[in-house]
Amino acid sequence: MLVWKHEHMPKQNLSSSNTEKFLTRAELARRWRCSGETVKRRQRARLLHPVYLSARKILYRLAEVEAIEANGNGGEA
Repeated sequence: MLVWKHEHMPKQNLSSSNTEKFLTRAELARRWRCSGETVKRRQRARLLHPVYLSARKILYRLAEVEAIEANGNGGEA
């Protein structure tokens, strides 16, 4: 899990807190016990909203992941 300070992030990704926790695609796949491709499919279906640090570095907000899990829309696929 990564903790990212907002001064390194583009302005459109800012929130009210000073730091947020993020998961990589691999970390999220392990957490949900699925493949990275399943995470990609959920992203394409707009069930996940990625944060792009570069074309190859994609993160997911832990708070969003936890909200999806709480609603029963993620995790055990």
